[in-house]
Amino acid sequence: MISALVRTARDRLTIRHVLGYVAAVAIVYGISQNASLVLGIATAFVITEAMAVVREAPGIDGRWAGVGIGLFITGISLVWFAYEYVVPASDGLLWFPALTAGVGVWFLLDARRDFVEDRRRDGTQPADDMTSSEAMLVMSHAHLVSTELESGPKTVPELAAACDLTESRVREVIDVVGDDGTIYPLEESAADDATRYALDESKVGAGAFVRSIVGPAARRLVRPFRG
Repeated sequence: MISALVRTARDRLTIRHVLGYVAAVAIVYGISQNASLVLGIATAFVITEAMAVVREAPGIDGRWAGVGIGLFITGISLVWFAYEYVVPASDGLLWFPALTAGVGVWFLLDARRDFVEDRRRDGTQPADDMTSSEAMLVMSHAHLVSTELESGPKTVPELAAACDLTESRVREVIDVVGDDGTIYPLEESAADDATRYALDESKVGAGAFVRSIVGPAARRLVRPFRG
């Protein structure tokens, strides 16, 4: 277990990655000159990265990371809240530790939901999952195919010729983008009985992009409270 954590931390915490955090903390301190604020942000960075390492490490059940982080944040927040409430000289805001305590409770409920659904988070990925570079390549091809379909329905060979892609690449785009109906097959076939594909333009553009971000984020936030 320790070796898996060390290996994952080494792969994740590259020099460039760590320097990004250092630069962010330095900028915040340069602007605010507030050591307490910088300490809080640095602590948040450490907690976030520690949780990510545990979740991504192979063979380690990352659900317990959620439990640990939830207990830690909730405990610290309650102590902070009690201090601000009891000490008369303190001029801190009571709502902030109350808010962070709520965040800690959310982590606990999210971990509970993982246990209820038997969703183990051990850093393993299915063999057919795309890497980040493959995903970027597919999205680039999807842009070409979608742009071409804006002029009207086309078959796979027509799309391949127009986009200068192989037919297998076009089919890969259709498989990925077609999951949500953005690209869909028409019932009416072409003259040679080849399937023609069309673009649902209501699912592309800025509005669709916002919906694709807001929708999953909202579902993720309410997930711990379902059932």
